[in-house]
Amino acid sequence: MRLKDYFLASETNDYQPWITKPVALFSFCLIIWALRLLLPSAFTFASPGIDAGVLMDKINQERTNRFIPSLVTNSKLIAAAASKSNDMLTRSYFAHVDPDGNYVWYRIENAGYKPYLTLGENLAIDFNDAQSVIEAWMNSPTHRANIVNEKFQDQGLASIYGLYEPGHSTIAITSLFGALLKKSSPPPPPPAAASKPKPPPPPSSLATKPPPTPQPAPPPPAPQQPENKPTVTINPDIKLTKKIIDEELIFELDVVVSGSPSMVKASLKDKTIELLPSAIVGQFLGVFTFPKQSDFSSEKIKISAVDKNGTETSSEFEIGDLPSADYAVTGTVSPASEYHFIKILKIIFSVFALIYLVFLIIDSIIIHRAKIKRTTIHSSPHSLLFLLIVLVNLISIWV
Repeated sequence: MRLKDYFLASETNDYQPWITKPVALFSFCLIIWALRLLLPSAFTFASPGIDAGVLMDKINQERTNRFIPSLVTNSKLIAAAASKSNDMLTRSYFAHVDPDGNYVWYRIENAGYKPYLTLGENLAIDFNDAQSVIEAWMNSPTHRANIVNEKFQDQGLASIYGLYEPGHSTIAITSLFGALLKKSSPPPPPPAAASKPKPPPPPSSLATKPPPTPQPAPPPPAPQQPENKPTVTINPDIKLTKKIIDEELIFELDVVVSGSPSMVKASLKDKTIELLPSAIVGQFLGVFTFPKQSDFSSEKIKISAVDKNGTETSSEFEIGDLPSADYAVTGTVSPASEYHFIKILKIIFSVFALIYLVFLIIDSIIIHRAKIKRTTIHSSPHSLLFLLIVLVNLISIWV
């Protein structure tokens, strides 16, 4: 029996090729469902972990190579980073903003790292070793800026392996940077000057002095006008998130203003936007969009708030002094990741299913033209049933 007799209907196989028999369909379905049910738990090609200490050492090495002081490992930042990585794996997201709309800053504060002067965050996912992570970060201008930022003094990093989504286990990395606000103690008061002895009173004279001439009373002081003090306060803890989407650089601004302002505006370069209140009382949000090539190294952002009396309060902040969160380069370039391996297998079995469908269609046409009639089942319904089952299995691969 020749190979084509297994796949094509002819007189040699009495118009009953093996591919149209129930055993062939059963074998095909068994393979497809084994792929769907067993493969995610049977293969784990992702690395079980990346040593966080090694990665922090590599970050410090990049700083010392540029004569920048090394960062001190901070246990509170490590706790905040572990909380963020675990949350990304648990809720299957990869972003600086969690599904509840919160940045990582509140995790840092809850861990006890406060009051802080500046903060930064780098993220990574789908990497297998520390060297590939640091290379990807250093090749990204925004992540590189966090690593070599001279204002940062502390760092904390967490690298956690777990199930990110069905069939996709990976390593989620959160790297946090910061510097605490150091309160300066007031200088000691100067020593008190020694009191000088009073000179002795002059000898009394027998002659009496004339009585003093009465002086007119001074006029009453003019009533002072009450100062029109502003009733709003701009919190210096401004959070800024930088994103690069296509050819655009996007700044997401998060400002807290107390005192129920009637209007809050932000100005950066030649653009001025009105910040909109969020669902949280006192929080105002806005977005700036600039070309990707724009330089903000020496730029300042101005926040203005107007109270109900029309009094304006404004503050300026250096872009480099604000907590920066930059979207990390993901590790999709890693060829050994489990996710890509499973995706390739799905494509292979999809091609196999399509070939099966083609042979079933060809055999149906051959049997129909030969006008072969079976006493048990007609050729057309038989082939149609097989086609339907194969099609359902093909769809199940990608669902």
